[in-house]
Amino acid sequence: MRVELLGTAAAEGWPGLFCDCGVCAHARVHKGKDVRTRSSLLIDRRLKIDFPPDTFYHTIAYNIELRTLQALLFTHAHDDHFCPTELQYSGVHFVSKLLERPLPVYGPPEVIETLRPMQQKSALPLELHTLCVWKTETIAGYEVTPIRAHHDPTITCFNYVLRDARGTTLLYASDTGWYDEETWSFLLNYKLDAVIAECTKGPIEGDYGGHMSISDVVKMKQWLLENGIIRPDTPIVATHFSHNGGFTHAQLEAALGKAQIVAAYDGYVLSVGQ
Repeated sequence: MRVELLGTAAAEGWPGLFCDCGVCAHARVHKGKDVRTRSSLLIDRRLKIDFPPDTFYHTIAYNIELRTLQALLFTHAHDDHFCPTELQYSGVHFVSKLLERPLPVYGPPEVIETLRPMQQKSALPLELHTLCVWKTETIAGYEVTPIRAHHDPTITCFNYVLRDARGTTLLYASDTGWYDEETWSFLLNYKLDAVIAECTKGPIEGDYGGHMSISDVVKMKQWLLENGIIRPDTPIVATHFSHNGGFTHAQLEAALGKAQIVAAYDGYVLSVGQ
């Protein structure tokens, strides 16, 4: 399983669109790993998770051909992960040749309910599927299980456990705060080969409970280890960072590295089970 992290920022990107804090100023000058676009990932060039406003840039920066995707999977309907207006450009007025087959799109109810009238009005080549929490579906050749995230109680928010044909199993945990007991209990059914977890708050403790901090990601790793879900050498990768945490990439890397957790950056590639 080859996982490309196309973007690793929280909602407003990094540097923040209208922000002049120290880490945003640093990013504007130094660029490199301190510039982050909105979060999305690509698995084996077949399955894309989320479609943020920066998708157009991602296709250019990483040479991605969206026409060859086998499926598109959404975590939730927040607009830094779900930019539905961009999907209109799959339609007949914006391409020289329609997709050879409709693109299967999967996600929670709010995502699919938003896309359905668009799809019907413009005859977009999309095949829409609503997912249910805890129910495994086969998507683009992967066993995909939505688990309940702890993020926004007003909408359905999923994290995912994904397993490929060789049995390689990945947990994608963004956006979420500390899981509810039901989700932790469900994860006891798995042995994970890699974990990608959000770390929006960086070093900040407390405040909004729908995101995690560095200490939360460390605690997550410890819990997974103690319960035999991961091994000591299982890769743990942190993503979905906000500049409001006040750490540069180097500082995130140093803080997370103490717990053998990788601070991802845009374009980071994780190869698992290969």
